[in-house]
Amino acid sequence: MRKILLLLLVVASFAALFGTEAPGYVAITSSDGVKILLNGVHVGTIVGGELILSLTPGTYILIAQKEGYEDERVFITVQSGRSTSVNVELTQAKIIQENISTQQKVFLGQKTGTINIYSIPFPSAKVSINGVNYGETDIRLTNFPVGKLTVKVDSSGKSLQAVFTLKENETIDLQANFVDGKIYQLFTVSFDFPDDVEVTIDENIIKKNESVVLIGPDHRVEMKATDLSGYEPSSVKQITVTANGSYELSPDFSKEYIDYVSTLHPGELVLVEKGSFTMGDTWGDVSDEEKPIHSVELTYDFQIGPYEVTFDQYNWFCEETGRKKPSDNSWGRGSRPVINVSWNDAVAYCNWLSEKEKLPKAYDNNGNLLDKDGKVTSDPSKVVGYRLPTEAEWEYAARGGNKSKGYKYSGSDNVDNVAWYDSNSGSKTQEVGKKAPNELGLYDMSGNVWEWCSDWYGAYSSSAQTNPYNNSGSWRVYRGGSWDYDAARARVALRYRRPPTGTDVDLGFRIARTVP
Repeated sequence: MRKILLLLLVVASFAALFGTEAPGYVAITSSDGVKILLNGVHVGTIVGGELILSLTPGTYILIAQKEGYEDERVFITVQSGRSTSVNVELTQAKIIQENISTQQKVFLGQKTGTINIYSIPFPSAKVSINGVNYGETDIRLTNFPVGKLTVKVDSSGKSLQAVFTLKENETIDLQANFVDGKIYQLFTVSFDFPDDVEVTIDENIIKKNESVVLIGPDHRVEMKATDLSGYEPSSVKQITVTANGSYELSPDFSKEYIDYVSTLHPGELVLVEKGSFTMGDTWGDVSDEEKPIHSVELTYDFQIGPYEVTFDQYNWFCEETGRKKPSDNSWGRGSRPVINVSWNDAVAYCNWLSEKEKLPKAYDNNGNLLDKDGKVTSDPSKVVGYRLPTEAEWEYAARGGNKSKGYKYSGSDNVDNVAWYDSNSGSKTQEVGKKAPNELGLYDMSGNVWEWCSDWYGAYSSSAQTNPYNNSGSWRVYRGGSWDYDAARARVALRYRRPPTGTDVDLGFRIARTVP
């Protein structure tokens, strides 16, 4: 405690001498060996029962970690010239002791499935599985133990044999075909494919999402497209069916269509007209990082993506540049927003897109903004290529630009109308554009995934600003909330920060451009 009082005295002296905002302090007490992280960065380990940190005033996420214990996180607010105390207690597990009987019976029920066995052209063929006789075809065997099955079918002096695997709760259909001399597994499946595509499997036309029975796992699929602007006239593929169920068929895209969907032309972005707004916590909420509120004027028009960049778009960038594709966390790719991408990854995508459009790149190798002549600039109005939105542009667009109706979330005061967040997301990302847009026609600016902004993170000033861009710091800004956070984090004013190399399962981006 004496250490804290001494630090406060020093802080007060500096504030009195120089008139600047002094740092605040956090005194953390706990058992030795507890690691402390702030905003995901390791800042120290408890030694001697205490750790004291000097911090810039603001709100932080504090995480305490120790091997063998669950992580714990809290929000802490650091105030200038003041000390905040945090005590981290290690809760010991309560061991329950019970007497164990010297004689116990344990029953393990076998996992089972169902087997249906048919035979052609001869009925009443004899069936044995794993050397045990089970009767004659056609026959159904329920509650059959799972595992490897050696199936033998005999009829009219001919014997057929094959090996299959039965899984728990699975139903497999087997056809003993004495014409071909084989035992086949039959699969009841349906296929989903675009409406403007005709599909034949093994030369038989099938209908979209209607069940068909396929003999064996391997099949030839031909897809003929009527929309030649989007697909190749004919796509032939070999598919392998492994279980009953629904499968998706995708014809080959035409080269022209690939170029179209993998690049975003200016006309496909949403226009945000220049204007003024009040930036920051205009509702009086609790985050100090959103204060003080201040007037911002944007003297130029810009364009912004109506959707977050998707896996489909980012995958094409990876394929062309040889970059490793980011993980989708087993949730699916396609039109879900790309995740697990750093700020550096996002600006590399922007530069790639600019090059495809034959535009000057917006970033140099150090992440600085570049004007049309390739010179470093801090004025986003002079940048020609594709880039991330500045933090001010992002908030102005999320609020609805000059069409804003003053909503707390992007497009509504009802968060469920416009955002995927922890209470409705199913604990994963969702396809872009499924919630209502905001006043400008922008989707998912509240929720789904956080979105990188171009700026370095910096504290707000109360003075009015014109075309603001923060071009120095240690952290990059990201905005908008996500599927993994509560509704309060989806407010249009909330701001977070992370190192430019950081990635996460709820962090992506959208693109922007200054109108020439």
